[in-house]
Amino acid sequence: MNPIIYNQLKLLNLKKTYYLPDADAERLNWLINFNNKISGTTGYGATLGLTPAQLIYLLNGLKMYTYIFALMTAAESFYHTCTSFKDGLNAVVIGTVPQAIPVFNAPTGAPTITVPAGFFAWILELVASIKTNPAYTNEMGIDLKIIGSNIVIDWATAQPTKVKVSANAGAVHGVFLKGQATGGRVECKRGTETAFTTVTEVSGAKFTDTRHNLFVGVPETRQYRIWYLKNNVVVGLVSSIVTLSVND
Repeated sequence: MNPIIYNQLKLLNLKKTYYLPDADAERLNWLINFNNKISGTTGYGATLGLTPAQLIYLLNGLKMYTYIFALMTAAESFYHTCTSFKDGLNAVVIGTVPQAIPVFNAPTGAPTITVPAGFFAWILELVASIKTNPAYTNEMGIDLKIIGSNIVIDWATAQPTKVKVSANAGAVHGVFLKGQATGGRVECKRGTETAFTTVTEVSGAKFTDTRHNLFVGVPETRQYRIWYLKNNVVVGLVSSIVTLSVND
């Protein structure tokens, strides 16, 4: 592919990851940063006009999430300790030293406040309102970590996946994972054919092949493969081949 076209295609794909982490530990770190940068007289909360009630709710949610995460960590550690104790009882070698029964040590400092369910749903609404605030800037969003990082796909190595085909009502119906491509080129090799030929180009993730078998009434094996299209240009690597039998 022409290097200029390839580079332009990469630049067109600047979608972003979701800013809020899924993993508990990473989400806690995100929340700590968000609260620290929002709260206080020098925080963004004052610039954005957040109310004292919003700042208190944010802080209370942070305290609760921090404690629950610590409690979960302690519980997981206790579980492993109990498992080791149980494994000792199941050991095939008779021991001489009695094992100490595990004791759960809960973290101290349990919050006395209550935080309703849906705290992070409230966070998402707060972030959405922040991004529409006239005082909001891109630099602020980066500092608060409410802007996801760019996703740049290397279209030179991108490959269609999850290609599936099935025969029904006199036609072959197929689907593939289109992702951020603008479409796909469908190629097929029927029966005794020795080379793949283009069946169709689609803008979606589905395709239909209504061609009859090479020999009407004679079952044949068909092989299908997909190329990604980006702005009508074939890019990347061809998919794995999927095969099915078609009874015309």
